[in-house]
Amino acid sequence: MTSKLLKSLSCLFALSHVGCGGGEVYTAPAKDEFAHGDELLSAAALTEDASHSLLATESKVCVWDNQLKARLYDCITGQGAEHVELAGFSANKSRFYISNRLSVTLFDTRTGRSIGSWLTGQEIARDIAISASGDTLVIAYRSGKAEVINTRTGDTKRFDIHRLDINSVALSADGQWAFTGSSDKYVKLWSTSDGSTRFEQRLATRVNRVTLNRAGTLGFAIDSVDDRIFFDLANKKELAEVASYSNFIEFTASQFINQDKWLLTGSPKMKMRLYRVADGELIAEYEAKQQRQRTSVLSVAYDGTQLYSETSDGLLQAWPFEPKSSK
Repeated sequence: MTSKLLKSLSCLFALSHVGCGGGEVYTAPAKDEFAHGDELLSAAALTEDASHSLLATESKVCVWDNQLKARLYDCITGQGAEHVELAGFSANKSRFYISNRLSVTLFDTRTGRSIGSWLTGQEIARDIAISASGDTLVIAYRSGKAEVINTRTGDTKRFDIHRLDINSVALSADGQWAFTGSSDKYVKLWSTSDGSTRFEQRLATRVNRVTLNRAGTLGFAIDSVDDRIFFDLANKKELAEVASYSNFIEFTASQFINQDKWLLTGSPKMKMRLYRVADGELIAEYEAKQQRQRTSVLSVAYDGTQLYSETSDGLLQAWPFEPKSSK
C-alpha cells in the first residue's frame, strides 16, 4: 500500500476521460432506455442479462420482463412488500428475494408466489446474497453474524464471522463460499457449510462492499477511504488495485463480467463504471439520466453485448462498449 500516495498524486493530474494508467476511458450516450414508471424506488435488481427487473417502492414490489416491456404479473403488495430495502434475483432467474431488513421472503419468479419467509429475530440484515439456483441464501447481520438458509429444506445455520457489522456479502454460484466485508476492516472468504475461513485480509478502514465471481476464486473489496482491491482468492493474494485519485468511492452495485475480465459498478451519483481486473484501470464510464434531485444507479448488468443500468427513478438504460482496448 506504500505506493498509494504517489499514485494518488499522479492521478490527480489526469485529464478528463483519461485513466490513471494513461489509457483512454470510453464513454457514450445510452443506446436505449425504458421507464418502468415514475415512482421513486427503495430497491431494485436486474437479472445478470438485464432481461428482468425487480423494483420495490415503499408499498409494492413489481417484476418486469424487459424484453416484452411488461409486468410479469400483478405487483406484490401487503405488509411483506412494504419498506423493502434489499432485493435480488438468482442467476438462473428462477427465484428472487425481498427484505425489509427484519425478514426475507423468497419468490418463484415465474408465478410471483412466495416460496418461503424467514424472520431475522433480534438481528438487522445489512445485506443478502443468493446462490445461482436460489437454493441458498446468506443474510449478513449488523452483529457480525451471518445466517445461511437452505431454501429447499428450510434449514438454517448461523455463524460468528466478524467482530462488527457485516456491510456486504457475496456468494459463489454453487452457494458453498461466501465473501464478506465488515466494519472490523476485514474481508473473509468462508464456507457456508461450517463457517470456516479460507481467506482473510485486513483493509485500511471499514469495508463497504465486496464482489465475488461465480467460481468463488476472484474477489473485490472497497473500504471507506481508498482501498479498492482485487483478490486472487484461489492463491490467497492481492491481484490489482483500482487506479483512482478519488479519496472516496461508493458502489451501490457491482459484478464481474466478460469471463471475469471486467468489474462493472454502479454508484449513488448516477455513474456506471467499468474496470479492467488485470490492472484495475478504468476503461469506461457512463452517466445515467437524472430525473430527480438525487439519482442513484441501483443495479447493473451485461448481456454479452451491452451494459445496463437501473436507477432509483426506475429507468433502465442500455449502454454500448466498443473501445479498441476492450480485452
